[in-house]
Parts: sequence; C-alpha cells; structure tokens
Amino acid sequence: MPVRKVDDEYTLYVGDRYTRKYNERTLPDDLKVKMAMVLSNNFKGVPDHKLHQLMVYANNQSPELDEIGWRASDTYFCLVVSRETLESLKGGT
Repeated sequence: MPVRKVDDEYTLYVGDRYTRKYNERTLPDDLKVKMAMVLSNNFKGVPDHKLHQLMVYANNQSPELDEIGWRASDTYFCLVVSRETLESLKGGT
C-alpha cells in the first residue's frame, strides 16, 4: 500500500482514487510499527521529483523489508499489509 508521509501527516492510498489521512496520533498501531521499522533503515531511495509511480512498489533497500515495507523516496513509502487490513482501512469488514 503506498503511503506518503509529510511532517506528521500520513496519506494512505487504499484504493483507486481513495485515500485515508492520519497523523502520528491516529495512525493505526500496526502501521506505526511498520513505519518505525522502515524509517530505522538507511534510506537509499530517490528524491520525490525523480520518483516514478512504479518505483514505489519495488523494494530497493533490504530483503528483510519484503514483508514489512520500504521507503521509495523522501516522502513516499510502500507498506506491506494484509488484505484484511486494507479492507479495514477502506471502511469494510
């Protein structure tokens, strides 16, 4: 799931033209943990202005992050979430 983090605001891209916005306080705990793990790794991505959409989905950092998520650019991330988590973020059950 693509995520954009600017300051303490998170934009989660949960569907086609469908986003959810959170801040540090309201971001779901499981996503906070994943973001902390991703942010603790050395950043080897590109600046936002050089990022292509498909680059978000490629883990160019560490194989250990394949099941967690990775950083694609200065503000864009990709988090690996279960189908159930994604449906929950969309407002489903």
